Amino acid sequence: MKKAIIYIIFLSTSALILLNRYTELYINNSIVHFIIFYASALSLVFIIGRFLGKLKTSISIFSTVFIVGVLCFINAFLTWSGDWKTQNILYQNINAPRKTIEFQMRGDRFSFGYKKRIVNRTRLFPAFDWITDIDTAAINTKEWKKNEIYVNEMKFHSQNTVD
Repeated sequence: MKKAIIYIIFLSTSALILLNRYTELYINNSIVHFIIFYASALSLVFIIGRFLGKLKTSISIFSTVFIVGVLCFINAFLTWSGDWKTQNILYQNINAPRKTIEFQMRGDRFSFGYKKRIVNRTRLFPAFDWITDIDTAAINTKEWKKNEIYVNEMKFHSQNTVD
């Protein structure tokens, strides 16, 4: 039973990581992304450890959990480029309120400045979105309602706010 649970954890978390990387699925919370990545890496190490006949003592299991956690943290620290944050909600779908067209920004950690994008965002679950690029010049006004809602998730100081 434990073996099946480890395989299920590995398959599901690895699938989520691959879908996040190679499809329009976007994990929008860095903590959730790290937990999924850590669970995938740790379950893979446990599968390999069971196959090789290692990881039999509680000390070896604890040290493996700790070492994999440190390695995953170092990897995340060195490769994470920041989360996309919504600055403006430009349009909202009339028929599906979970679908919006948003202007998003991301601060790059090891370089100066920000990356910008305009995307069609569909909220699937908390921390999971389906993101596709969209051309705002070809918006169907019968399907989309113009909103221009200033969200400011990057928390820029604006002249429009009162402190």
